[in-house]
Amino acid sequence: MKSYRGTNSIHWVGQAWQIKIMLKQWQQTWGPDARIQDLIHDKMVYKREK
Repeated sequence: MKSYRGTNSIHWVGQAWQIKIMLKQWQQTWGPDARIQDLIHDKMVYKREK
C-alpha cells in the first residue's frame, strides 16, 4: 500500500482491505469520533510545530 500526503489531503493506493485496516488503526489511535479531515489538519499543525 502506498500513501501520498498533500498539503490538505492524503491519498491511499492499495486494496480495499489494506485501506480498511489503516482506517481502523487511525480510529483506535484517535477515537471513534475523529474525522479524517481533522486528523489531516492536526497532523499538519503538529508537523509544523516540531
